Amino acid sequence: MVDAVSQQKFTRKGRAMLLRRLNGSGRLNWTVSLMLAGLMFTISASVNAAPPLSFKPDLKLDLKLDLKNLLKPGLKDTLQDLLKPKPQPQKPPHKDEYDAPGALSSIPVPLPSNLDQFIRNKKVAIALGKALFWDMQVGGDGRTACATCHYNAGVDNRTRNTLAPRLSQFRGANVDITSADFPFHRLANPHEKESNDNPVVFDTSEVVGSQGVIKRDFVRIVEGNPIDIGKTIPDPIFNINGVNARQVTGRNAPTVINAVFNDRNFWDGRANRFFNGVNPFGDMDPSAKVWAAGLFGTLSQTKIKLDNASLASQAVGPPNNEVEMSWNGRSFPDLGRKMLSLTPLALQGVHPNDSVLGEYANEKSPTVKGLKKGITYAALIQSAFQPKWWQSNGITPAGDTLMEANFSLYWGLSIMLYESTLVSDDSPFDRYQKGDKSAINAQVKEGLSLFLNEGRCINCHSGPEFTSATVSQLRGVLSHPDEPMIEFMAMQAGPEAFYDAGFYNIGVRPTEEDLGVGGRHPTLGPWSLARRVQEGQKPDLNDVKISIGPNDRLAVDGAFKTPTLRNVELTGPYMHNGGMRTLEEVVKFYARRADFFEHNIDNLDPDVDGIEEVRGDEQKIAALVAFMKSLTDDRVRYRKAPFDHPELVIPNGHSGVSSGQALDQLLKIPAVGREGGGEVKPFEEVLP
Repeated sequence: MVDAVSQQKFTRKGRAMLLRRLNGSGRLNWTVSLMLAGLMFTISASVNAAPPLSFKPDLKLDLKLDLKNLLKPGLKDTLQDLLKPKPQPQKPPHKDEYDAPGALSSIPVPLPSNLDQFIRNKKVAIALGKALFWDMQVGGDGRTACATCHYNAGVDNRTRNTLAPRLSQFRGANVDITSADFPFHRLANPHEKESNDNPVVFDTSEVVGSQGVIKRDFVRIVEGNPIDIGKTIPDPIFNINGVNARQVTGRNAPTVINAVFNDRNFWDGRANRFFNGVNPFGDMDPSAKVWAAGLFGTLSQTKIKLDNASLASQAVGPPNNEVEMSWNGRSFPDLGRKMLSLTPLALQGVHPNDSVLGEYANEKSPTVKGLKKGITYAALIQSAFQPKWWQSNGITPAGDTLMEANFSLYWGLSIMLYESTLVSDDSPFDRYQKGDKSAINAQVKEGLSLFLNEGRCINCHSGPEFTSATVSQLRGVLSHPDEPMIEFMAMQAGPEAFYDAGFYNIGVRPTEEDLGVGGRHPTLGPWSLARRVQEGQKPDLNDVKISIGPNDRLAVDGAFKTPTLRNVELTGPYMHNGGMRTLEEVVKFYARRADFFEHNIDNLDPDVDGIEEVRGDEQKIAALVAFMKSLTDDRVRYRKAPFDHPELVIPNGHSGVSSGQALDQLLKIPAVGREGGGEVKPFEEVLP
């Protein structure tokens, strides 16, 4: 073992895997390295394990002894003790409801400790963030908001023009997906792993993503006009008979609800925990600076660093992304100049009882669109932010006002604060954990027991947030020194490996299709904390010192952030590729074992080798699904505060082509106030 390993304790997940190796059936592989009173030796064994563990005829021993110590007193007794048959290790104790995660309300909402250096009125900042998040004018097309991909329980459940290619497979733009398309990796018998007797009958590397904008190069904004001037660039991928169609993102949109608890955001974790005021990359980008007003309004650039702010880092990614929301080449000062010239939400109705924006709504809302006269983005910024960040008549060398130059700062922090209110802590499970024993039924309790025990789901979907990729568990109130941000884990095969806590390769798709946290920025380096350490970078690990040598094993390629299970009933399709339609499909996947088990073995999580007790048992599958559905907060289901929202008009594919342009097929989502509105439907019910 390398020095880094000898100094590193096994984490909870690593210890659990070792226990399973000792208690499971099949081939047992183990290595023991010891140093006792100067005796140095290694025992390597390979045995067909069948409890109780004992020495078998095919046991192979390789003893390497330091001969100069052979005559040490007690050596004979020591060797005899080592070679004695060992008693069978005890199985981990059965977990009951008292071992289950607590109510979400027990976890503090993590926000930057230095937030008051930037925000002077949090209530107004939340209003600013909600307006920006839902405003369709942000898009280069004047029709695409952040909410366009997160309007339905924080996710996107549109069904036309939502496919994107991975590798060479692609059915084309504007395709309707149906129930018959799922799952994307299909076996003859979905209960059993792939074999000669159970072949793959369908597979596609395609992804269910979110439709963004048509491929164009940015030319300029026109003040007072939500549509940017752009130059159309022929799109060889997303087109209808040669006419550009809306592009589609390369991953399934994760929910923004409860995302504030995540230590890092995006599936690959590239939204850094530190917000630098400019882009998603936090302290990885030494060039990121914002502008500040000094004495007499003079402008200077300065670095900022806000911890617990990955939502702000995430928020500044999509607005100028050439697939998601903007023509290629638009900058945040460009976007700021446009939005500062427009009435907030001018194309959308705002419910007079909106829990945040109601007091700003037009007096004739929702008949008259937008916020009331005098409520501008500039006025909201001035009220929400400290004057240092906006009050100056100075102009930057690029010709931008201070408010235009710092628009990314306002954008990131205000949307972070708005999304920090989207906490769903009133599910039946939460009420049960707070003492209402009638909140869940016997089937849900059975599912909870399976979740905690045979299913081992709790190993990754842990804590009240039901994901281990959170601030509370990595460095907050639930964290433990033995479980740092970079962990050391027993793997499915081969030696142990370092990995980013909360990010796992579970074999949904072949590793090389999408590297996830194993990917990297072209100039700033890898997303993975473990790989950053291995390559000589020094990411902030909360004073935990970890050394990873150049030849030490990493398990980060093809690993993705563990998503929360809260409201999972409403957040389909599932997995980073959107390749599963129902929770039943998800449970069957875990029960039979990872679909790409052997292919991904170098990076594969140790807990995806199947659940024997659940495999093929429809009653237990139903119980697990029932438990997951108990994590749905009905305020999310019925769009009640804080999950109410303005009106939204979204493109759901194209209705055809006219005059060389693809025509949007539009879907209107009505504005709702704090009392809520129509029920949010699960993806499987929306899908044709």
